[in-house]
Amino acid sequence: MNCRECGQDNPDDARYCQHCGSRMDAGEARSVPQEEVGASGPPEDRNAYGGFWVRAGAYLLDAVIIGVPQVLAQLVISPETMVPREPGDPMPPAELAWFLVNVVVGWLYWAGMHSSQYQATLGKLVFGLRVVDYHGERISFMRATGRHFATILSAMILMIGYIMVAFTRRRQALHDLIAQTVVVRKEWLR
Repeated sequence: MNCRECGQDNPDDARYCQHCGSRMDAGEARSVPQEEVGASGPPEDRNAYGGFWVRAGAYLLDAVIIGVPQVLAQLVISPETMVPREPGDPMPPAELAWFLVNVVVGWLYWAGMHSSQYQATLGKLVFGLRVVDYHGERISFMRATGRHFATILSAMILMIGYIMVAFTRRRQALHDLIAQTVVVRKEWLR
């Protein structure tokens, strides 16, 4: 469908014009009033997206929400795995098992919450953020899984993948670019 404001061709299911940011409604585009979304609309207005510090705060809250129960469960069930090892010692099977359990729990939490009806983890909900695709729609569990594991790449390159949030037009981290997602403030979703 073509945008009424700029004439740019957009996918039929687009909520906003990918070029000018005008809202696309029922086959027709309408320009979103400035007081509703700012000067350019969500695709162009940096204020529509979750910035570096608010996303960092949401992540830290999520780390506490998921990390504290994981550590307590490990401490109660298998306290011997909490003892530091000497450098070079092989990882005991119980410690490896807990590592794998923590990876799976983290994956199910982040991917499950991002692909849920809430479109956000508990930390993002508290901070008023949502993870959506480029059309403003909820992402699938598979896309959320890819996004979650792409965070490893964001961290591996000296955290530069995360720092990119401060410098990209739509405040996307490397894992957002890979998964073709954006983190938006909930008031921008209609």
